[in-house]
Amino acid sequence: MGTVKEILVFSRMHITNYGDPIIAECCKYLIEKTAAEQNIAVRVSLADVYEQDLELLKKQLEGKAAVVFPGGGMNSVVFNNRLKEIFAMLGKKTEVYFNAVGINRINPKPQNEKLLEELFQKPQTMQVTTRGDFAQLLMYIKTPRKYPPRLVLDPAVWAAEAYGIQKKAHAKKIGIGIIRPEIFEANGNRFSVEEICRMYEQIILMMQKKGYEWELFTNGMAQDDLFGREILSRMGIMGRRYMGRNVKSGRQLVKKIAGCRGVIAARLHANILATSLGIPSVGLVWNDKMNLFAQAVGAEERYLSGSSLMDASGVVRQLEA
Repeated sequence: MGTVKEILVFSRMHITNYGDPIIAECCKYLIEKTAAEQNIAVRVSLADVYEQDLELLKKQLEGKAAVVFPGGGMNSVVFNNRLKEIFAMLGKKTEVYFNAVGINRINPKPQNEKLLEELFQKPQTMQVTTRGDFAQLLMYIKTPRKYPPRLVLDPAVWAAEAYGIQKKAHAKKIGIGIIRPEIFEANGNRFSVEEICRMYEQIILMMQKKGYEWELFTNGMAQDDLFGREILSRMGIMGRRYMGRNVKSGRQLVKKIAGCRGVIAARLHANILATSLGIPSVGLVWNDKMNLFAQAVGAEERYLSGSSLMDASGVVRQLEA
C-alpha cells in the first residue's frame, strides 16, 4: 500500500453543540473508507481548531500530507482568522482541503468575504467544496485550484454508517429538538423570545392532543437544554420521560435520534442525523443553511419558516405526511 499518508481533520472538537464533532468524525470515516477502497494507506487524526497549546498544535501539524477543514464555522470572522494562524504553521508541502463548508447566501459580512477569498487562494489550498450556496462559493475562488469546487452533502449524512447505529425498529417517541429562542431574532427572523416559547408549547400541546409520545432533546448545548426545561416548567410538565439528561457526545446524540419515530427540530444537524438514520424530520428554520440542506435532499416542503412555524397543527401534519 506504500507510504502511510498522515491526514489531520481540523474542526471545533470541544464545542458542546455536537454537530461539529460529528461532522469531523464522519469526515474521518469517509477518508478512511475511501482510502481503503483505493488501496491507499492513511492515518487520520482529529484536532481542535481552537487548541490553545501552540506547541501541541505544531506537533499535530508536523509531517502531515494533508489538512482537512470540514463543515461549519466559516461564516465567523474569529474562526477564519484562526484558520489563517493555522495556515502560517503549515509546511509548503501540506495540502489543504475545505470540505462541505457552510457558505451563506444571505447578508454575508464584507470582512468575512475577504477572509474567505484569502484562505481559498492560499497556495496550499487544493480544493474547496460546500454544503451551502455553490454560486456564492464561486465568487470567493479567484484562481483555479488543483481540484474543482463542488457542491456536496454534509459529512454527517453518513453518521448512521460511520457510527454503526441504526434506527430502532419499533420506536414510538417523537423527538422535539430545542434551540435557544434568541437565535431566531439574531438571524433576522421577526419572532420574539416569547413567540418561540409559544411555538414549542403549541407543538407539545398538539403532540398530546394527537396522543403521540414525545420527548424534548438538544444537540448538546447547555443553553438549549436550560430553555427546554424552562418550557416544561412553564407548562407544568414534570418528569424525565419528557426530557432526559443532556447528551454528552456525538455518539449519544446519534443514538438519541435513532430512538425516535420522527423528529421536529430547529438545529440543522438534528435534521441531518434523522435523514442519515432514515427517520422523518421537520425542520424549524432559523437560518438559511437549513433551506440549503433541504434543497440538497429534495425536502423543501419539510423545512418550515415564517408564519408556518406558528401553526402547530401544520407542523405536525407535515411530519405525519
